[in-house]
Amino acid sequence: QNVNSYQDPLGKKSFAELLSAVGALPGIKRVRFTSSHPRDFGRDIVEAIESEASLCNHVHLPVQSGSTRVLYAMQRLYTRDEYLERVVWMKAAQREISITTDIIVGFPGETETDFEETLWLLDEVEYDGVFSFKYSPRPNTPALKYPDAIPDGEKSRRLAVLQEKQREIQRRRYQRHVGEVMEVMVEGKNEARGQWIGRTSDNKVLNFTASEARQPVPGSYRAITVTGSFPNSLVGEMVI
Repeated sequence: QNVNSYQDPLGKKSFAELLSAVGALPGIKRVRFTSSHPRDFGRDIVEAIESEASLCNHVHLPVQSGSTRVLYAMQRLYTRDEYLERVVWMKAAQREISITTDIIVGFPGETETDFEETLWLLDEVEYDGVFSFKYSPRPNTPALKYPDAIPDGEKSRRLAVLQEKQREIQRRRYQRHVGEVMEVMVEGKNEARGQWIGRTSDNKVLNFTASEARQPVPGSYRAITVTGSFPNSLVGEMVI
């Protein structure tokens, strides 16, 4: 999954150069990649997204925890500050880059202070999406032998607190798109709702309506006026 850990067998191209080369191919409208490991995420990837319009302005950068102490226990090979340095690169980009992540709560030994550091990270980064989970034991992993397992009830509490906080962040971030015209790639139609489903370059789902005379085709690109928002999606009308 760590696509940015790519190494050219011939030693000629970095992952960022590979992205740019693919994005420059004739007929390529969008290039999206996932996932990125923070350890191997370089500034050159941000520069590639800035310079090549076909590269989607979205990066999924799993953090797993906002605590350096927990990251060390997870053997993630980066610190909180090193992760935030990569976020700063993206925030400073000429194109706005949407950032999403993965977070695990209740890792063995995670203290309340560690958990609070993860909550603070949500405020610092302002992710557009977070895939969050309770820690669960996995066979043949070092964490199986770690002491101080977190009770399941406490893991559930922490997950609920984190998800509620992130829901409010996403509500604010999605709301700011209302009134904008955004291009989507049409993915299909929700027949029950009578809405088409599209996805923006920055990986937001935009459900929209279209007139009977101008029904889109899956795989096509359409301009949509955003008329409303939810914490996980946008709604709009196809521009006529």
